[in-house]
Amino acid sequence: MTATPELLQSAAAPIGSVRWRQHTRIGGTIRSMRVQPWADVAALECLVLDETGGVLLVFLGRRSVAGIELGRQIVAEGTVGAHRGYLAILNPVIELIAR
Repeated sequence: MTATPELLQSAAAPIGSVRWRQHTRIGGTIRSMRVQPWADVAALECLVLDETGGVLLVFLGRRSVAGIELGRQIVAEGTVGAHRGYLAILNPVIELIAR
């Protein structure tokens, strides 16, 4: 059985409510992507937004992740930390929402 986008996102917390060092599950749309160095290793950074705010998803050691693209709906889970002054989830567990 395939979960609907509404079901996946209903189980997610609003991004505006997440706090540093909190384990959370968020859902939103990928609005920007870039590859940045992290200790001499590439890291893919994706900004995910919903109606309440935004959070960075950082995939360490990756230049790309299959299915991750601009405008894609995503649900991510992990512990929120700080990265370059922004709230971020490092190496999150992700679910891509069907188009």
